[in-house]
Amino acid sequence: MSKHRKSWSQAEIECILQHYQQHGISATVRHFNVASSMVYRWQSCKVEPKTEVKGGISRTEYHRLLRENQLLKELVAEKELEIRVKDALLKKTIHQNKSG
Repeated sequence: MSKHRKSWSQAEIECILQHYQQHGISATVRHFNVASSMVYRWQSCKVEPKTEVKGGISRTEYHRLLRENQLLKELVAEKELEIRVKDALLKKTIHQNKSG
């Protein structure tokens, strides 16, 4: 097993993806000596490794922001749920006080 990682140029990635589409994953992995997970990642992302995303931020920063955004969405969802539960309990309490 190699002790260093291979860097693939955008042209090589496109060639590998084209080969993958024509010949399938097994033939592509054997022909280019590349991990199938990398081929699938390139296929899903279509982003060149070690480049910048449009807007001038690095790929790492972009993914960090995506994770942070997801965490914030979850936090907002939890708060919304708390508010709904409190509203439901308040309505129930008010209804009981009027009838009792």
